[in-house]
Amino acid sequence: MKFLSIIFIAFLGINTAIAQDATVAVDSTLLGGVAFKSVNEFYIFGDATVIGNNLLSEDSKKPYDNKQEDNDNIKMKYVDIDDNPETFCSSQAKLVLPEDLKKIVYAGLYWTATYAYEKGVRKLVNNDFIYSGNGERSPIINQVKFKLPNQEYQNVVGEVIYDGSKDEIHSINSPYVCYADVTKLLQETKEQTGNYTIANVKATEGYLSGGSAAGWMLYVIYQTPTDNPKYISTYNGFAHVNDKPIDIKFKNFKSIDYGNVKTSLVVSALEGDNNIDLDECAIIKANSNQFQSLGNAARDQQNFFNSTITNNASVNTERFPNSENTLGFDIAQLQIPNYNNQIISNDISETIMRLKTKSDRFYLYFTAFQTEIAQTLFDDVVQETKPISKNAKIEPEVVRSNPSTVSNADPKETSRTAYLYNKKGLNSNAFRYLKGKKSTPIVGIEGGYYVITNTFLEQERANNWKDSLIKKGFDADVFVNSKNNWNYVYVLRSDFAEEAFKLMEELKTNYRYRDTWVFKANLD
Repeated sequence: MKFLSIIFIAFLGINTAIAQDATVAVDSTLLGGVAFKSVNEFYIFGDATVIGNNLLSEDSKKPYDNKQEDNDNIKMKYVDIDDNPETFCSSQAKLVLPEDLKKIVYAGLYWTATYAYEKGVRKLVNNDFIYSGNGERSPIINQVKFKLPNQEYQNVVGEVIYDGSKDEIHSINSPYVCYADVTKLLQETKEQTGNYTIANVKATEGYLSGGSAAGWMLYVIYQTPTDNPKYISTYNGFAHVNDKPIDIKFKNFKSIDYGNVKTSLVVSALEGDNNIDLDECAIIKANSNQFQSLGNAARDQQNFFNSTITNNASVNTERFPNSENTLGFDIAQLQIPNYNNQIISNDISETIMRLKTKSDRFYLYFTAFQTEIAQTLFDDVVQETKPISKNAKIEPEVVRSNPSTVSNADPKETSRTAYLYNKKGLNSNAFRYLKGKKSTPIVGIEGGYYVITNTFLEQERANNWKDSLIKKGFDADVFVNSKNNWNYVYVLRSDFAEEAFKLMEELKTNYRYRDTWVFKANLD
């Protein structure tokens, strides 16, 4: 297939990477399309996952596993698994949520296809294929049927993000993408884990110049206990990616202060041929102008978009049909290989993803980014603060960032202001959050509220910091967090949240102890 459509989601397990020069990227709308915009941002103890499937193949039900044939040479037909007279196409995928799930906070449904006409044919004329179509293209592309686990179909009407039939540049194959917020549907269903089915996504059957493709994706963010809070953001738009790089900037976060930073992407795509390579997904290395190409056992660095649906390095087989070659539709859940924090370093507040191809072109329309954020930042922004963006969400454990804490401005262009910490008090959201949050189970320490002043990977550095605190009159000590093997230096263990919170606030008024926080352990 010579045309591709992409969805990006978050979590990559990666083997190796190639550094690239930071060549200038182009505006994503220059070749037709829609500029990318933020859909939402979450600051949350939780996680995200993605599922989906393709909707065009060689057979309506049988999986397609041939990875050598070009999409152009396949006479496409709708996948239709349910034999329901009300559907002309349908496919299924299984959503698996953790047992300790607290609640779903967001669910976004996307569907996309190439749709120039209903059915296409081709003829060989002078060693060239001539494509033509028949059947009127329906103007209604934003209505589909959506089936939740063990339920009947219900109608979903979405927003048209982009319709290529109205753009001369893309009219030859007329790709489109639609989006619907289905959060409420998933929140209210009794069975959230299980099989989800999407039906009646319109696409071109038969032959289409460049090959036809279609698919759907469901991206879900949920609350669940995690070691560190996370920043999760989603974007959508429509960008024609070719040999000119397209950049997407992720910002409005602050990575953890210490330790290995866990970061991931989610991507899903109408992509192109499995056997055409030289397309790449890369991310900029911390404190440099070099990009790192991403890849793993399921996705080659030079053929990242390869018509597969993968979670990290494994193909997702919990689908019907579970084709190995999804014929132009990609979903990649990928964790970034952040060895020694070379890509996402500690205390970083923005990064850039870059896409390009030298052969097959594709259409980017969705991307999601996820990273662990600083505990001190999360604790600070649980209180009443102005949102960093209008799309940020706030719930009991879903908060938005404090613009005074997270800054994407160039420090050389701003003057340093005097450090000032305003105490929140025991009537603040920050204290209520501390009282209500679930404690972390840690082996070998007494339950209680620990006032942490610093954490270190090396025990020697932790002991040096402890000794310096003791010289200043603190009753300091160290314990090892059995979950991450870091050394936590604390100055108080208390049975009472009020005592610990008051000491933390007093210490934070001193710039030297500005990162002090309360760690709740072994109390549940």
